[in-house]
Amino acid sequence: MLEVTAKVRRVGNSLSIVIPAEKAKTEKIVEGDIVQVEIKRKISIDELYGSLKSRKSSQTAKDEARSGWG
Repeated sequence: MLEVTAKVRRVGNSLSIVIPAEKAKTEKIVEGDIVQVEIKRKISIDELYGSLKSRKSSQTAKDEARSGWG
C-alpha cells in the first residue's frame, strides 16, 4: 500500500492530488492506470485549537500535571 501526504490543488473546476514521481515509480504507477484512493483529511493544529471540550479549565489541568513533577 502506498501512503502519500499531498496538497489538494484546483485543476479547472475539479480538485486533484499529485502522486510524487518517486512514489509512482516505486509502485509502478503510470499514466492511465486505475488506482483506488482512500482519503483522510489531515486537520491542522489551528483547527484543533479550542475544539476539545473539558470540564476542567486549562489552568486546572496544567496545575494537576505539574503537581506530579515534584
